[in-house]
Formats: sequence, structure tokens, C-alpha cells
Amino acid sequence: MGVPQPEADQQIFSKRLTKTDVGVRLSFPMEALNDFEFPRGEDKVVFDVTDGMGSSWKFGLSKRNEARHSHPKPVLSSGWRAYVQAKGLKMGDRVVLYHIKGQLVNKTRFKVRAERKVGNAIKLFGKEIQGETWVDVEKLKTEVRRMSKY
Repeated sequence: MGVPQPEADQQIFSKRLTKTDVGVRLSFPMEALNDFEFPRGEDKVVFDVTDGMGSSWKFGLSKRNEARHSHPKPVLSSGWRAYVQAKGLKMGDRVVLYHIKGQLVNKTRFKVRAERKVGNAIKLFGKEIQGETWVDVEKLKTEVRRMSKY
């Protein structure tokens, strides 16, 4: 018998950001709703998310009332704009949401990653990157700060 290994992060969705996603709210993919439990009779759930730097965020996921609308049209609204501003996200960037099984009481936690596409050949973290690659925006910020010291 060995020590139980933590489960790997499971990607819920990946989405390229639109003007509305960056400026107002994130249109949430329908298929991702299955990863969230809405309290009975409620159209909103608030959940905690951790970013790549270990900072915590609270996001509010809302959907239209199913009794009145055939399409739930889910959106991330509360907490989303603060995250966008803090990360300096812009149209065309990508956000990836994961869920992670916690060690305590099998509680589900979430992790978010913001990415930016970098093109052509660049040297990043001592490695040559060819073509287009998605890079975590936090790593880009760190690399820019490091390079500006020289």
C-alpha cells in the first residue's frame, strides 16, 4: 500500500476572451455548468478559485431562471472584473478553469489560469519558443519585470 496520490487537475473549460468577456462578464460555456451545484431553487452560486500565484478569488456564476427561459445562458459576473483588471487581460487572451479534488472531506476546489498567445520566435525563461504558444500571463509579467532590470 502506498500513500494516496492527489488527483490531477481536471480542465472544465478553456475560452478565448471576447470584448464582452473582458469588459463586462464572462459568458460561461453551457457544458461547464455540470461541474457546479446550484442550491435548490437558486440561480447563482459563489465559488472560490485560486490563480497561478496562489491568490484567492470569489466568482459568482449566474444562470437564467429555468422556469422562465429554455436556455440558462450562464455568466461569471461577480468577482470576474476584478480578476480581469488584476491580470491585465485583454480580448484574445484565454482563460482556463480547472477543478481540483481537495484532501479534506472530498471538497471540490477550483483553479483558474489566464494565458496570452505569444508568436514568432522568442526567448522565454531561457528557452527558445517557436511559433505561437499560450503562456501564463503571470509568467509573462515576471519575465518582463526581470528583463527590465537590465
